[in-house]
Amino acid sequence: MALGQTLKALRQRQGLNQKSLSALSGVSQATISRVETGRVRQLRSSALKNLADALGVSVDFLMGDSEVFASIPTQQNQEGAPGVREDRFRQIADHLEAFALHDEGRFLYANQTLAEMLGYRKEELLGKTVVDLVTAPESRPLLQRMLQSGSNVPYEILLLRRDGTLFPVEISGRDVTDNVRLSIVRDMTEQRCYQAAGRVHQMGLQAESLEDIEQILRIIGDEMEDMGVHFSGVCLNLIEEESDTLTSYAVSYTSARRGRGPRTAAPLQLPIQAHTSTRTLVSHWRRNRVWEREPDTDFFNLMQQHPNLGSSFHPSLVIDVPFPQGTLSVGLLSDQFIRTHDLINLMQALVLPLSSTIRGLTRAEALMSQLERAYADLQADNPASKDPQSTNVLLGLAADSDALQIGQEYRNLPAASRDLVRSFINRIVVTQEN
Repeated sequence: MALGQTLKALRQRQGLNQKSLSALSGVSQATISRVETGRVRQLRSSALKNLADALGVSVDFLMGDSEVFASIPTQQNQEGAPGVREDRFRQIADHLEAFALHDEGRFLYANQTLAEMLGYRKEELLGKTVVDLVTAPESRPLLQRMLQSGSNVPYEILLLRRDGTLFPVEISGRDVTDNVRLSIVRDMTEQRCYQAAGRVHQMGLQAESLEDIEQILRIIGDEMEDMGVHFSGVCLNLIEEESDTLTSYAVSYTSARRGRGPRTAAPLQLPIQAHTSTRTLVSHWRRNRVWEREPDTDFFNLMQQHPNLGSSFHPSLVIDVPFPQGTLSVGLLSDQFIRTHDLINLMQALVLPLSSTIRGLTRAEALMSQLERAYADLQADNPASKDPQSTNVLLGLAADSDALQIGQEYRNLPAASRDLVRSFINRIVVTQEN
């Protein structure tokens, strides 16, 4: 039932004329007349609420939910007052997971859970279109296609909160009547964090050396984009205090959807104590503290030296999340509305597999370096390398402590690194036999 028909039926049931309803609600008689005759089909949320209060029903009921939920069995009160059935349903519905009823994308009903998820009052959503009000621009084409298709297959899009922040959701829907569709909305933020960490972990298992870090950073960037985070770059800063060195790997992102710089270059290496930015970064890292900062001149001067960032990297806010070997850093754009605690939670989920990968790759590089020295000794016909015990140590097979340590390090390596080390050991064996 349309708004005008519902309004007229409720008014007449309570023995009110348009003038009396105008006096009770504060809504002009002319407006009430235009609504009842269908010349006005939408009202401001404040006018809807005033009319609903005057008639003793909820805004949802006034907007036509009485027809949608007419099949719900309930018992009216002795006076047969309207709205009892809907009020009982509403008390239950507001505590369920987020859902909405809509007519071709126009809100007919939204429960309290969905309204709070989006940052609106329920009555502010009624009559508005889902696509225009609460859908991220990049997700609107997909949502429109799904609304037109009437498919019951779940799909993921980005929704837009009232404060301008984006978040991923899964929507599953089905038809209630010929014109009304039920859509259930699940916030996927936490699940996407787990998925992103899983992708980083899988990529870490395939990594062969620290040179593959940039590929992992691209995966991190893709995951953040899919969760609605717009940014200008992702950096991994490895800190080695003993050598006073900060090594920075980075991937730059430009404008929307978001042409990543495809080139791969050597990481930037900086002396920690020579720059204010690096000293402060290490200070936060030592205390295991997240660092949110507005970049200063010293920061931009350093980033211009980075082969993968350069002068195009101009974030308005940089967030560094620490882990045992360094920090994961994200530079945010000035036009980005974001809930930083959500981003920090995502970054903290990502640094766990990232730290494990770096630990394994560092071990692999150290072991490969040791094996390369041994191989060089063999090629130089070093007498020490001909000793059987020394050969066993290289192969990681002997029972002494050095060999045992090599064997343990080998087992802790990522799968791809183990293959490289095994291949190199085989070369040593062939050389030794010859």
